[in-house]
Amino acid sequence: MSLSIRPFFQMLQDEEAAAEEAPAEDAPAEDAAPAEAAAAASAAPAAGVVVFPDDYPNSVKHMLLIGSLGMLIGAGVFIFLQMSRSKPTVSHSLCFLACAVSAMAYYAMWTGLGTEYKTTDTTPRVIFLPRYIDWLLTQPLILAALCQINKAEVSVLVSLIGNDILMVLAFMIGAINVAPFKYMWWFAGAIFLVVIIVNLIQRLDGQNDVYKICSYIVMACSCIYALAWVLGSEGTASLGLTQEVAFVVLTDLVAKLGFGLYFLFNYDTAMGEEEGAGDEKDGLNDEDNQQSQQFV
Repeated sequence: MSLSIRPFFQMLQDEEAAAEEAPAEDAPAEDAAPAEAAAAASAAPAAGVVVFPDDYPNSVKHMLLIGSLGMLIGAGVFIFLQMSRSKPTVSHSLCFLACAVSAMAYYAMWTGLGTEYKTTDTTPRVIFLPRYIDWLLTQPLILAALCQINKAEVSVLVSLIGNDILMVLAFMIGAINVAPFKYMWWFAGAIFLVVIIVNLIQRLDGQNDVYKICSYIVMACSCIYALAWVLGSEGTASLGLTQEVAFVVLTDLVAKLGFGLYFLFNYDTAMGEEEGAGDEKDGLNDEDNQQSQQFV
């Protein structure tokens, strides 16, 4: 009898031991559930972070790439025109540098470098900081090329470039600021823009057609930049991101590539000289110097 009862008690002990082990095994699973929930909660904000260029709309990526490639092609054309001349000119170098800087700036924006998602304003905005670095470097180059045409005095050159730098800095500070303070910075930049336009208009009288058209290009594009600031992400955001980027890219292509192509293809007319005239003049000077040395 004892032989038959002992296995029975052994079975009861085994079942009690299994019942005690079961809660111990379930406990880690219950503890893991809050840990997984906490991990999911911490991952949720990371999933909502805006990262560029991954979060660019495709149309924005395409327009930024068009801007970069267009400026790169323009830089190649300008350096080819420079090398094809018998004597290098400062104007060719200025136009080349302007397009080269813009090509790098647009490539930086295309890769998301320096692009910020601004959430401190009334509505979230996308701010392209390389755009302002581009303007800060290239617009003085364009103005210097313009002053090369009418052989402007140093005081005029300093005034144009100084006011242009102040204008771009005001627009950039306003872009990273919030309303209503950002509009005060835009207004300050608009004042500097008016000073630039007045200086350019005052020098239109008596100039050739090439200088006049180049001046109109610079004034029109500068005004479009200011308008794009107000209507774009920096200002009221009346334009969508794609519309704003396309608006600025096309204006940049006209302001740098269009300006440079028109100016350099009409360089001899704009400067009032014929290619090779300078070389012939240098040759005559060398002959005169040789003759004078013989007499000495």
